[in-house]
Amino acid sequence: MKKLFFLFSLLMGGVAAQAQQTDPVLMTVNGKDVTRGEFEYAYNKNQGDDGAVEDVPLDKYVDMFINYKLKVAEAERQNLDTLTSYNEEFRTYRDMQLTPALVDEVYIDSVARSVYQRTVDMLDGRELLHPAHILMLVRQNDPENVRTAARQRIDSIYNALQAGADFATLASNLSQDPGSARQGGALPWIGPGNTIPEFETAAYKLQAGEMSPVVETAVGFHIIKMLERKPLEPYDSLCTQIVESLKRQNIEEASAQAKIEKLIAETGKTREDIMLEAQAQLEKDDPSLHWLVQEYHDGLLLYEVCKRDVWDPADADTEGHAAWFKSHKKQYAWEKPHFKGFIYHTATNDKKLRKQVEKLLKEYGDGDWRAELKKTVNKDSVVVSVHGPFVAAQGENAYVDEAAFGQPQTRPMKKYPFIGKVGKIQKQPKVYTDVKQQVVEDYKRDCEDRWVEQLRQRFTFKVNEEVLKTVNNH
Repeated sequence: MKKLFFLFSLLMGGVAAQAQQTDPVLMTVNGKDVTRGEFEYAYNKNQGDDGAVEDVPLDKYVDMFINYKLKVAEAERQNLDTLTSYNEEFRTYRDMQLTPALVDEVYIDSVARSVYQRTVDMLDGRELLHPAHILMLVRQNDPENVRTAARQRIDSIYNALQAGADFATLASNLSQDPGSARQGGALPWIGPGNTIPEFETAAYKLQAGEMSPVVETAVGFHIIKMLERKPLEPYDSLCTQIVESLKRQNIEEASAQAKIEKLIAETGKTREDIMLEAQAQLEKDDPSLHWLVQEYHDGLLLYEVCKRDVWDPADADTEGHAAWFKSHKKQYAWEKPHFKGFIYHTATNDKKLRKQVEKLLKEYGDGDWRAELKKTVNKDSVVVSVHGPFVAAQGENAYVDEAAFGQPQTRPMKKYPFIGKVGKIQKQPKVYTDVKQQVVEDYKRDCEDRWVEQLRQRFTFKVNEEVLKTVNNH
């Protein structure tokens, strides 16, 4: 879903405009008409919403929207919309929106009834139980002395309960089943076959409020208290609960798929035919669905073409990064000095060891220093811990503050109390890697801007100014 989050922010799209009997053409991009309704859908989507992107003036948004459509046109020129991967992803997103039109309530009810009937069959006339327990855990391979100690502990707990101690309090403090201990020993409702046989047999002998003697099972020793017992409620009483549980297990998607397969068998139509018919039906009640599906279609193409033509090449262009930094150095100036290098901690204050570490980091700092450190210094045991490389100002990292800027360490490393550094303090970045993230993002943005200008030369586009005047005003 990362792509969609990015695309929605990029497209600035939103709450649909009301369906109109007429939807005039607002612009034409590469021979394709864009109606006022599609543009309004995109323009209105995030305008003024809390947490949304900043409101964009209409005239500026028109240019943004044209650029968006030009990128889509370029993707179509490259036939990216014919890729199997694209079509699979688009149909997956589209079909998520169409599922509500294909949900079969009869199918869901039949599944819910079968779930209920399986429960009835499982109970075979017996009640449901809501037990609590206190457990002393004994593993199968534990020696006899461990088993004996566990038995003695559970016996002492049982004696305390017999003397009037509170079950929930002892369960919370002493039970070795952490999950139920947090609930005062309470377990989920159970029926036959839901738990260990010995536990089940003992539990079914108890009435509400009663407590068992110590019960031994494959996992240890238990004391069981019966909180409640009840017969299974009628289906009508549990229907909503069962259906909600099934929905959390994606029953609606399963019912839609079953309905699609049934329609394919009955009509001979393809799955795509059925989905398009479902889309048309849904659009009668919600015209904005058409623009939502169009947004998926175009947005995925935009993402793919930008990734191929701009983002990936720009990310990999280290020469371009260096040249961009060289010609825009002033905009990356630091307000305060930064330490560039490594911080290391040692277990002992061994000068020979420290010199060895410093020499290693100077020699392998731009390469695989971790492997070399393990092969030489930390060969038999870890005596040195290295952090970095850093490019950090004072206040950004506690280790840098201590070793490079002479600030007292508030959280010293207990196993490695001695600290050192390899590197130096710089007043300003000297190479692009000192400010790599900012440089790469700016360079990428510049590459995209230049690419868009090329698209504006390659494809034709025209805006109907009279229709533009009526946006959100008709």
